[in-house]
Amino acid sequence: MPYDDRARIAKFYQSAFGWQTQMLGAEMGNYVLATTTETGESGPTKPGAINGGFYGG
Repeated sequence: MPYDDRARIAKFYQSAFGWQTQMLGAEMGNYVLATTTETGESGPTKPGAINGGFYGG
């Protein structure tokens, strides 16, 4: 999903849903990773759950 203010979207999703976010640097396109569920080495541990992220819009 696109964002205009990455600090704002990170704060919102952390407080509203308890998601963990990680802000990547310019070398990674300033992408913001969002961990929405428990995750293991091979991805989400709950069937049907997904993680995602945000990109500058």
